[in-house]
Amino acid sequence: MTNEESQLTRRKALAGVGAVGFATMGMGRGRPTASWDGYTNYTYAESDTPTRLLVGWRSTYNGDIVADGPPEPVADQPADVRLIDLDDVLPGDAGSASVGLRLEDPGAMTPEGARVWMQIDAELAGPDPEASRALADRITLDVRYDTGVLGVGRCAGAEDEFADFGESIFSGTLGDLTTDDGLSSGVALDPGLFDNGCLVPDERRCLTFVWALPIEAGNRGQGGAVDFDVAFRAVSCDRTENPFATDSTGSDSTEPGSTASDPTDAEVA
Repeated sequence: MTNEESQLTRRKALAGVGAVGFATMGMGRGRPTASWDGYTNYTYAESDTPTRLLVGWRSTYNGDIVADGPPEPVADQPADVRLIDLDDVLPGDAGSASVGLRLEDPGAMTPEGARVWMQIDAELAGPDPEASRALADRITLDVRYDTGVLGVGRCAGAEDEFADFGESIFSGTLGDLTTDDGLSSGVALDPGLFDNGCLVPDERRCLTFVWALPIEAGNRGQGGAVDFDVAFRAVSCDRTENPFATDSTGSDSTEPGSTASDPTDAEVA
């Protein structure tokens, strides 16, 4: 199988342009806050309130940290930044993404925090649907809360020895994701650690994404391509309904040029 014959692609991961005016801050290194020094990229999902959802992440490919270009001024950053962006994936390849979520509320306007949701949507791509289906059925994906063991190793990332102890959000193949109504519809991110599920400004909520294309099965999936999107959404803490579901019905649209009915909504998509 040549590099051109198998592709894992991304339509979008953490886009900096969208519903409520997102600002891409990405690719900076060495954040002054020690909690975020381990991330190579970050972006804000901004709303018109002081509360902002900060997303930091780093990716690995075959054990190496994926290098992004040299840091650029914020104003020069592209509008579309990537969680995982690989065009040539071969049998035996593997990688990960470590993601951290944090609320920034400099005005102390929302001490109760916000409720954070995630949506993962996968679909077959490329000119050969059968090959794409076969490829999707081969690529494994494991998504977990990065909680460590009793707090030890918490938010240390997918490379850490305690990463596998976090509660599973999804474990299967990209093929499973194409038919998983739960994740594609959106799920609330709540590790269930004796709280109400809301993310407060002094807290971090971390996730790990680990994928692999096993070497077994030979050329099955040759010529296929799979797209998958990850979107995060933060809404007010007293809002319990799925924001992705209400957006899909058009009852709570936050499309460009519209106004969200809940002004604390913020989305990275």
